[in-house]
Amino acid sequence: MSRIRITLDSVSKAVGSTDIISKFSRFKPGNPVVDSDHAEKLLMKAQKVSSTRPDVSLPTKATVEDADGEKCEAEDENKEQAAEKPFKNSKPTNMDETYKTLDQHINSYFGMSSQGEEEERKHDRIPVSSPAAASKSINALAATPPSGDLSHPKAKPPSDSPSTESTAASGPVRPSSPKKGFTHYLSYPRPSVQAFVGNYIAPLVPKFRGDAKSVDKVPVVEASVEKAASEDPKADEAKQKQLLAQREKIIARVSVDNRTRSLVKGLQRVNDIQLLTSRVEELSSHLLEFPETRGVAIKEKAIPCLLRLRQAADLHFQAAVRESLALVGYTDPVKGRGVRVLAIDGGGTRGLLALQTLLKLENLTGKRVHQLFDYICGVSTGAILAFMLGILQIPLEECEQMYRKLGSDVFKQNVIVGAVKMGWSHAFYNSEIWETILKERMGEGCMIESSRDPNCPKVSAVSTLVNRGLPLKAFVFRNYRLMPGVRSHYLGDCKYKMWQAIRASSAAPGYFQEYVLGKDLHQDGGLLINNPTALAIHECKCLWPNTPLQCVLSLGTGRHEVAGKNGTTHTSLKAKLTNVISSATDTEEVHTMLDALLPPDTYFRFNPYMSEDVPLNESRVDKLNFLMGEGERYLERNDAKLRKAAGVLTQQKSAVQRLSEWAKLKADMYEGPHFTSKL
Repeated sequence: MSRIRITLDSVSKAVGSTDIISKFSRFKPGNPVVDSDHAEKLLMKAQKVSSTRPDVSLPTKATVEDADGEKCEAEDENKEQAAEKPFKNSKPTNMDETYKTLDQHINSYFGMSSQGEEEERKHDRIPVSSPAAASKSINALAATPPSGDLSHPKAKPPSDSPSTESTAASGPVRPSSPKKGFTHYLSYPRPSVQAFVGNYIAPLVPKFRGDAKSVDKVPVVEASVEKAASEDPKADEAKQKQLLAQREKIIARVSVDNRTRSLVKGLQRVNDIQLLTSRVEELSSHLLEFPETRGVAIKEKAIPCLLRLRQAADLHFQAAVRESLALVGYTDPVKGRGVRVLAIDGGGTRGLLALQTLLKLENLTGKRVHQLFDYICGVSTGAILAFMLGILQIPLEECEQMYRKLGSDVFKQNVIVGAVKMGWSHAFYNSEIWETILKERMGEGCMIESSRDPNCPKVSAVSTLVNRGLPLKAFVFRNYRLMPGVRSHYLGDCKYKMWQAIRASSAAPGYFQEYVLGKDLHQDGGLLINNPTALAIHECKCLWPNTPLQCVLSLGTGRHEVAGKNGTTHTSLKAKLTNVISSATDTEEVHTMLDALLPPDTYFRFNPYMSEDVPLNESRVDKLNFLMGEGERYLERNDAKLRKAAGVLTQQKSAVQRLSEWAKLKADMYEGPHFTSKL
C-alpha cells in the first residue's frame, strides 16, 4: 500500500503542479489567470480527495469557488471537515479511481463557459440528506461521461440508470457542459485531437474565431432570404422572370454568333459559283438583320475571304460579294487623290439651282456626277437630287425634267382643301400622293442594295427625329455601314428603302405629314441641319479615317436678303415667326465656319443670290424660269471659282499612292484589316 500511495503522490504532483494548473487556466477565455496560491490550494484538494474513497469524485462548492477566487478560506475549511467525516473508514484508492478524480476535477474547471458560469455554480450545490445518499449521487455523477457522451464505456441512457432517480430525489443536478473535458480528449484516439483544437484552440485564434462566426451566420442569412422570399412571392416571381429573360437573351446571342461563324466558314468550303452566290446572299441577309454580328464575322476572317471571292468573273456574284462587304463595314479606297464630297441643301423646288451648278461642272470636267464624287449627302430636296444622281445615276437633263414634273405633281393643291388639311393633319399637301410618286420613281429597292454597283458612291439623306426628346436628333439614311468600333455622331442605318429615306427627309412641317418609320417619328432634316456639309465631312472621316479631303463642294438653293426696318419698339408676330424659321433653316453659318477651318483650295460653296424671294413650293413655270436665270447670272460671276473647283475634282492619284493602295488591298485579302472592337 505504501508503494501505491507513493505512486499516487508522484502522479498527483506531476499532474496537479502549480505550473500546469496555471497554464491550463490560460486556455479558458474570460477567466483570470490562476496564481501560485490558488494552484497550491487546488493541489492540496486533489491530494486529499485522492486519498479518500472513489465514490467521492466531485469537488465541493468550496473547491470550485476557490478556483474562481471568490470565497474566503473559512468556508473552505468548514466544507473540508464536513466532507471528510463520512469517509474516515474508506479503503485505499487505486489508479483508475485517481484518474477519475483528476478527470472530474479538471473538467469541472475547463468545462464551464464564461457566459453561463453563474448558472452552473447554482447547480453545483447538491443538498445531501444523508452520507449514504450523497455517496450514491456522487458515484452516479462520477460514472457519467464529462460531456454526456453515451459512447463512453461507463455511460448508460438516462432512463435506465438507477442513479438518475436518486439524484432527482435528492435535488437538481448540474447539466453537462456542451464543451468536452480536457482529459476526455486525451483519453480518446487521434481524431479527437481535431475536436480538441476546434473547441479549445479555435476560440483563442482570431482567424478561426472569425470562420466560426461566419459559419454560424450562414443559416441565419439563408433563413432570412427564405423568409423574405416567402413574404414577397410577387417580387420573387418577377426576379425569376427577369433571370429567365436574361438567360434567353444570352442563349439567343450565342446562337446568333454561332450562326455567323457557320455562314463565314461555309464560304471557305465551296467552289461552285451558284452555291457560293446563295451563301453570300444568305450572309448578307443575316448581317442586315443582326448588324451587331459584324465583329464576329470580321474575327472569323470574313473580309479576306470576300475580297478573294470578289475576283471571280461572274458579275452577279461580284455584286453579291460587294453588298456583303458593305454590310460588314469594309470600304474601298477613294477613286481620286483624296475624298471628294458633295453636299446639297434643302429648299423645295429651288433645288433647280443646284442642278444648274452641277451641269456646269459636268461640262467642265467631262465626267458625270457619280464619277466626280466619293460621297454625296442631301437634305429634303437635296436628298432627292443625291439619290437621283448618285444611286439611280440619272443624267442631269432628264433629272431636271423629272424634277420640274415632280414639283408640279406634288405642289398642286386647292387652297380650300389645303386649308382644311392643314387644320386636320398639319399638312397643306397630300402626303399619300407624295409617297405614291416616290415609290414609282425610286422603286422598292433597299439602300444597301446600291452598294452592288461598283460605280455608286456613298450616299446619305438626313432627317430629324422629333420623338426622342430635346434637343432634336439627326438621323442619317446610309447606303453603307461603318466598321465595328467606329462610331458616328449621328444615328442611322442602311436597312430602309430609298423612297422611305426621301419621304422622311422631306417631311417639312406644314407641307407634308410627319413620317412614322418603325418606332421613330421623322420630319424634314432642314429643321436641324439644312446645310449637311459638316455632317458629310464627319461621315467621310468615319469611312476613310486616313485619307485627306481633296474637294468639298457645297451647293445651296438660293438666298434672299431683305432689308430690315429701323424701328426699335417691337416686331410683329409674323416677323417673330419669320425670324425663327430663318434661323432654323440658315445655311450660311455652317459655310462661314467651314471656310475658316478647311484647308485652302479644298472647300467651295455655291449659293446664288436672288432678287426675289421664291417659296419652297413654287411650281409656276415662269417663276421657275426666273429662278434659273438668277442662277445663270450667279455662275457667270463666279466662273473662275467654278473652274478651280473642277480642276481640284479632276486631280488623279500619284503612282506612289496607287502602289500603297495595291499593297494594302493584298494585305487585306490574305491577312485581313486590323480590327479592334470598342463596343
